[in-house]
Amino acid sequence: MNTNELVVTLLATVLTAVISYCGNVLVKNNRALTIVRALEPLAKDAVVAAQKLGVTEYLSGVAKKSHAVQTVAQALSNAGFTVKDEQVIKNAVEKAYAQQRDLLKQYPQKKED
Repeated sequence: MNTNELVVTLLATVLTAVISYCGNVLVKNNRALTIVRALEPLAKDAVVAAQKLGVTEYLSGVAKKSHAVQTVAQALSNAGFTVKDEQVIKNAVEKAYAQQRDLLKQYPQKKED
């Protein structure tokens, strides 16, 4: 094998490894982007659902937040995604609550007995 063939073979091997690595990084980033895009609407729906639960039975704010976080986590899991850092989901739920504060007022909450 002459020097040119050796260099071409070496470059082809390195290029294949780099392309494979870049492909894996893009796939991981695409999954993360998909989760981020899905998180906001899921959190909004979960907050409304938790607020509606408070109409028929007393739920503290902490209980409603917990319910909304569990709902989002379950929806992501059902779609085949896992979020290892639950704080990301909690932040999305808190943001959804803050953005929908006026909407949520239309669901009168049951008082504690």
